[in-house]
Amino acid sequence: MQPEPNSFQTGLSDKAMETLKKQLVDLVEPLSDHQLLDLADGIHEMLRRRRMVRQHHAERMNARTRHGVDFRI
Repeated sequence: MQPEPNSFQTGLSDKAMETLKKQLVDLVEPLSDHQLLDLADGIHEMLRRRRMVRQHHAERMNARTRHGVDFRI
């Protein structure tokens, strides 16, 4: 799978992201399945909230422009 291109949101290079992923995997290895799933749920919830904020912002921008430009991501 091809890595996603860098984003203005991450601030990490591809190499730094790979290093971070390896470090995280090493850190969570000793967790029980329940603990790991709880951590993943927390990260997923954070992502959900970020997307809701972006969606809300895009809807507000669309309402303000009223030109039919779709700012949704």
